[in-house]
Amino acid sequence: MSRQTLSSLLSQSDAKQIYNELFFERDPSSSSVLFNDETYQQYKKYWSKVETRLRQEDKRTLSDLLGEEATSRILNTIRGDEGGVSLSYDAQTVRTFLESDAINSLFTKLLYDAIFEFTINFDILGNAISKLPMLGPVRNQVLKESKKQMDRTLGPLLQRFLSSYTRIAIGQTLDFVISAENSSAFGKANARLVEYLLKQKTLADFIPEDTVLVDWREESWKYLAKIEENESAKEDLRKILEQSLEFTYDALGDKCVQDSGLDVNEILDSSPTLERSLVSFWERCKDSASSNPKVFE
Repeated sequence: MSRQTLSSLLSQSDAKQIYNELFFERDPSSSSVLFNDETYQQYKKYWSKVETRLRQEDKRTLSDLLGEEATSRILNTIRGDEGGVSLSYDAQTVRTFLESDAINSLFTKLLYDAIFEFTINFDILGNAISKLPMLGPVRNQVLKESKKQMDRTLGPLLQRFLSSYTRIAIGQTLDFVISAENSSAFGKANARLVEYLLKQKTLADFIPEDTVLVDWREESWKYLAKIEENESAKEDLRKILEQSLEFTYDALGDKCVQDSGLDVNEILDSSPTLERSLVSFWERCKDSASSNPKVFE
């Protein structure tokens, strides 16, 4: 078996015919063999089991699962430590993110608030009016009205200015983010974020609330169960399967286990338990075939 290629064990055309028979050539009048009421109940049952098990993981972190050595290697790679190179950002990807409406609005608000706070804290208008030769009450009234007028006049003008200036700020941010001089600083910032996720967040912290998971569960099942009725979804799935199958057989179709450099005999000699388990599994398969010949018709 270790010398058999993937194509010799299962040809690409047979693999394609299998998924066509399961998903696209079924008799519409019959129930689905994959997505029916019985499988739906089992789907909910095991989804709940997995969810319950994950919610119990409120002490262990991803770092606990990976181990200290693997965690350190990941963080060192991101930081660019030990002679490595920090991960660089793709300019177009960063630009697409920064030019989104949400980020544009954020930049505009931050700049506007900064200018407004500067004006209030340093009271530029009040300091200028206080030097005019006016009596106190008159000066206070002038100052009050001047501030109102400035807010009415300057506010919209400032907003319009910032909406155009934000594009300049985004361009400068882009240059700053992707520059080689700052890659080390961003590498450390990325590592700090990943370190927090790996070491501080427990596995349970990554699980959304119940209502969200129920929505995910039901939407996933709806999509799969309705594929045979929804032509658009059916074509999407067909395209995904065809492309995945083509990629797999292009890369691995003429390869066998031994091509990976693994010697199956050495592996079995190294683990008698593995060999014994495989023999037991194979014997069960033969026994099952003997008791149910239809499987191999």
